[in-house]
Amino acid sequence: MSSPRIDHVSVTTSDLERSVAFYRDVLGLTVLGRGEADEPELSDLLALANVRVGWAELDLGAGQILELLEYRNPVGDPLEPSPNRPGATHLGLGVDDISSYQARLANAGALISPDVVTLTEDTEWKGTRTLYARDPDGVTIELVERERRIVVIPEAEEPSPAATEPT
Repeated sequence: MSSPRIDHVSVTTSDLERSVAFYRDVLGLTVLGRGEADEPELSDLLALANVRVGWAELDLGAGQILELLEYRNPVGDPLEPSPNRPGATHLGLGVDDISSYQARLANAGALISPDVVTLTEDTEWKGTRTLYARDPDGVTIELVERERRIVVIPEAEEPSPAATEPT
């Protein structure tokens, strides 16, 4: 049996239009599809009565999807998000130019950490630049710009003629 892999990440939102606009316009994700669903299987899956949702799927790259859901029935109460609360989650997104995202998130009033932080711990994360923000419903988003590393691959030595002649 193979190991599980991420298929999609789902974020429940109070206002689907507002969240689609944020993830599309501020973070630059492409909308793959939108719609509504109220199939009985949703109620069975979620153990909730008469489920009706609006949804949108956005492209996270590499075949992964960000699913945005607005529960229209039953409507739930908002959570009080904080990264340190047990059960809290965050969405980590890899980016190439964290400074441009910092400006876009600042203009949207979405930043948690006002400055980009460069990690100095002596691990694979060393040199990584990170920034925390919140989406319109308070979901924590971590932007990650990994340090570009140059890998030098030694050239293969030419085999000597004696090594290639049959014996």
